[in-house]
Amino acid sequence: MQDTRTKSFNLIIEEICSENNINLRYLSKDWVIELSKNGKTKYICGYKFDTAGHGLGEIFDDKYAMYSLLNSHDIPVIEHHIVYSDTNNHSYALDCRGFEYVSRLFKKYNSNVVLKANRGSCGTGVYHVTDLDKLKEIYEHLLSHRPSFSLCPFCDIKNEFRAICVNGQIELLYKKTRPQIIGDGVKTIKELLVEFNPKYFENYSADDANQVLAQGSIYDFGWKFNLSQGSISSLDISADERENIDNIVSKIAKAISLDFCSVDIIRTKDDKYLVMEINSGVMMENYIRQHENGYNVAKKIYTKAIFEMLDIK
Repeated sequence: MQDTRTKSFNLIIEEICSENNINLRYLSKDWVIELSKNGKTKYICGYKFDTAGHGLGEIFDDKYAMYSLLNSHDIPVIEHHIVYSDTNNHSYALDCRGFEYVSRLFKKYNSNVVLKANRGSCGTGVYHVTDLDKLKEIYEHLLSHRPSFSLCPFCDIKNEFRAICVNGQIELLYKKTRPQIIGDGVKTIKELLVEFNPKYFENYSADDANQVLAQGSIYDFGWKFNLSQGSISSLDISADERENIDNIVSKIAKAISLDFCSVDIIRTKDDKYLVMEINSGVMMENYIRQHENGYNVAKKIYTKAIFEMLDIK
């Protein structure tokens, strides 16, 4: 039984293989897909394609390692700091461990930081912290589940973009808009949220759901831009935005391999463009749901990735 979260994904891969005479086999409770053609065999695990080298994929999935790599190539990227427990006595951790170290960084960034799981995804394990007591609580929580986490300054984000790349070229670029609604003095918070993103908010039942939002009042459902947490994707991207993103992606592609991945780039309120993260797994389920032709767009991109992976001309 396939996970319903990957239903569209699995259908797309099955169609691509059927249409191109690629042998497909499911392994590991359908989590691993084996693809074979012309004596060559490759794998898809979750949403991760067997394209980039394993080492580079590991770097993409590690937020601090990704920052360190891009920063070493002078690519604009959000600054990240690795944090280890104060019980870690290895030499690599001695200058970046313990709550005192975190407190210094908190002060450095004017008591406005983001703490995140170093290998998290979909906005899970990510916390915006502006209070010292909360900082201690989240610090202990994160280290109780993992050996390290990442800390970065909070950025006042105007827009967040995702560039899906195959072989160093952008195949799809979209803008993420977070759930921020403005009251009209008539509709409830739930009604306004449903207008913003019908599928995500149709079952919204928080305590404030039936509260009428006053005329002109701004309601922020959350500060994150994750599609999996209610944001929506838009193709309304200006020429200036596209040029800035193209320049950054081109610079990354010249420095390292971008075989198949997605690059998340933010535009801050003061118009700085910075890489936030690179994802080695390319999930398009939310994009497919939000766009009428999303399935065909995703299929075209996944086809290119599979052809690159299996050297199909």
